[in-house]
Amino acid sequence: MNHRKFLTLFFAVFFIVALVAMVGCEEPEEEVVPEEPEEAVEEEPEEEEVAEEPEEDISIDIIVGFGAGGSNDLTARYLADYLSEHGIIASVVNMPGGMSTEAAYHVAGQDPESNMFFWGHTGPLLFEPAAGDRGYTIDDFEPVAVLAAPTFCIGARPGAPWGDDFDAMVEYIQENPGEVTFGGQGEGNVRHYAVEQILPPDELDYTFVGLEGGADVAMNLQGEHVDVGHLSLAAASPLVADGELWAVVNTNPLVERVDLMPEVPNVSEYGIPEGQEPHPIGLWAIQGTDPALIERLTNAIKEIADDPGLQESYKEMGVVAHYLGPDDAWEFYMNVQENVVPDYMEWLEAYTAGGN
Repeated sequence: MNHRKFLTLFFAVFFIVALVAMVGCEEPEEEVVPEEPEEAVEEEPEEEEVAEEPEEDISIDIIVGFGAGGSNDLTARYLADYLSEHGIIASVVNMPGGMSTEAAYHVAGQDPESNMFFWGHTGPLLFEPAAGDRGYTIDDFEPVAVLAAPTFCIGARPGAPWGDDFDAMVEYIQENPGEVTFGGQGEGNVRHYAVEQILPPDELDYTFVGLEGGADVAMNLQGEHVDVGHLSLAAASPLVADGELWAVVNTNPLVERVDLMPEVPNVSEYGIPEGQEPHPIGLWAIQGTDPALIERLTNAIKEIADDPGLQESYKEMGVVAHYLGPDDAWEFYMNVQENVVPDYMEWLEAYTAGGN
């Protein structure tokens, strides 16, 4: 073998050995193991929302112890209108007589399943039963809710020398004993009692005259037959606007200033809280009435109290739309029974004994 052939063979073998060595040094490819597919998770079907079925309409009677057209009647009728929006069809039935005691007596004697309710305040529910046997007491009822607080006021005749200033009026009576005549809504009743809390006759010398009601008081003030009188703020409002009357103070028990006439101060602002007339009107159920029905009415009245339409309607009558639930309503009435009624009874006995 010649030298050239030897070199050629040598390099060929060397190349083959080197190539094999290089291939042997390469890292083996990783075996790709296919991932097993994840087991499909069965999704639970979403629960369909079940719409609440609206409550069935129900009919009730609301018994009002005064005639049509007054604040007691109108506040009940406005309430009835708004109750219809809650599926409660309310019929307002007027049953005047005995300062609303005949209506309260009638309702108290009904079956609890009659769906009959009494639209009443502290007069027939507390003061009247305290004054004598009326055939029922407040314990024959349970509160649904208080909604309306009528406002009364002390008004003065046009041209009165004290104007609408309460302190000036009191000072005038003090300096002119026996000259001032006060026109009240009846005599020897709760409203007369309220007047004497504001103007105590043992401290102020004036003449009290019992008239037939608020309208009669307004006429006598306009005609200047009496100097001062007790009437509803609603009755006073148009007369004040026409310059035919001064509104001196209001006697609302739940708020100090009333939207109908916010400029008229409350008697409590003169340090006479006992002059506030505690007679907010509420809906009262017969003891034993279905609690579910009472709750339905309570919830509806709570919403209605915030309705601007009802508030405006009440405002025009000088009535404050003020909600008290069953517990708060009962607490308010019990406070009156414990702290006001005994004093009223003492006053009434003294007044009766005095031959007035």
